[in-house]
Amino acid sequence: MPALESKAPKKKILFVDDEPLILEGLQRILRPQRKDWEMGFVVSGDAALSALEGNHFDVIVTDMRMPGMDGAQLLTSVKERFPGVIRIVLSGFFEKEAALRAVAVAHRFLAKPCDPKDLRDTIERCCTLSSGLDDDDVRFGAGAIGELPSLPGRCARLIEALENPEVAITEVSRIVEQDVALTAKVLQLVNSAFFGPSQEIINIRAAVSYLGLDILKALVLSAEVLKVFQPQNGVPGFSYEAFQAHSYLTASIASRLPVPQNLVSSTRVAALLHDTGLLVLSTRLPEKFRLALSIAAKEQRPLYRVEQEVNGFTHADVGAYLLGIWGLPQPILDGVRNHHHVCSGASEISGFDTPRAVQIADLLAHEQQAGQEAGLYPSAHDDFDADWLAATGLAPEVPAWRAMASELAEATVF
Repeated sequence: MPALESKAPKKKILFVDDEPLILEGLQRILRPQRKDWEMGFVVSGDAALSALEGNHFDVIVTDMRMPGMDGAQLLTSVKERFPGVIRIVLSGFFEKEAALRAVAVAHRFLAKPCDPKDLRDTIERCCTLSSGLDDDDVRFGAGAIGELPSLPGRCARLIEALENPEVAITEVSRIVEQDVALTAKVLQLVNSAFFGPSQEIINIRAAVSYLGLDILKALVLSAEVLKVFQPQNGVPGFSYEAFQAHSYLTASIASRLPVPQNLVSSTRVAALLHDTGLLVLSTRLPEKFRLALSIAAKEQRPLYRVEQEVNGFTHADVGAYLLGIWGLPQPILDGVRNHHHVCSGASEISGFDTPRAVQIADLLAHEQQAGQEAGLYPSAHDDFDADWLAATGLAPEVPAWRAMASELAEATVF
């Protein structure tokens, strides 16, 4: 007799709102989801925490303005006590101070009134991302992150620029796109409904312009939103400064590769954020990261290959998970998740797309930094995919790409 297929367990979603009529409306519009979701509905932050104490939930969706414990306070407690729960704000209330408190603890932001399809799609996407990463430690570690570490000098330069009433958007954008943490947080906000109508924005200049300098300044100055990097014990073999320099050079190279014009912005941002998972691992799972680094350095093997063997996941998986639950656009996630695998063993021969360009830019940047990347997660890396280059007719372009990468590396002052 054939074995019965095991059905995936239902995802558990907790909704919190002090207005019973709002909860009744949510129950009504989400009734079709009952076959896939198990849902709870409570009217206060205290009730939500009690529900979380007694049950496992995958996602919590909360209003902001509630008596007693507001949404930001609730999500702060959830982040500390139940870091694996994905945290979503669903609110029609906007006040800058409260909003910025929520920015530090919420993964996603939705505005009331919310299209039922948008609500369902957002929750489903978060659940899919969570299911795709099997390691609980990684989900908890990434889930506990409200902000990524940023270099103190970069924050200081941005604050100084924002203090100037005559500063140009282009100057502010230039500073933002040099820093992985700043870029990720700005894109998280601009692609949410928290500061205006939800829309997909990938270009950093457009994102800064849309948010406005006042919001950006408040964001950067909020100690709860953006933590400057203050290493404690550190992870041997990993330098944050080298990481930032590599990320920026990779983005600069990627933007000069022959990708289609409509992919230039997503390719540059994906290249800047391609190693975001290393920040998660170094700050939240340092022992796993330290072990993989030491083996990769000793055996002179690419780090991602060792990670897959030792941990069952790579830093690319971790980075894509965090940026995914933050709501960044899919083209960026594809570039981050696939930048090590897109060419390896590829049976389908095609031209440039974002993951392929990020992979090539990453390899070119490692080549340029090989002689001076002490402290940059081990220098061993893959070679170019010779079969793909030959099949696409791009092999003769590699020397020109290397020359371009060399020029950018020499010209880059980080």
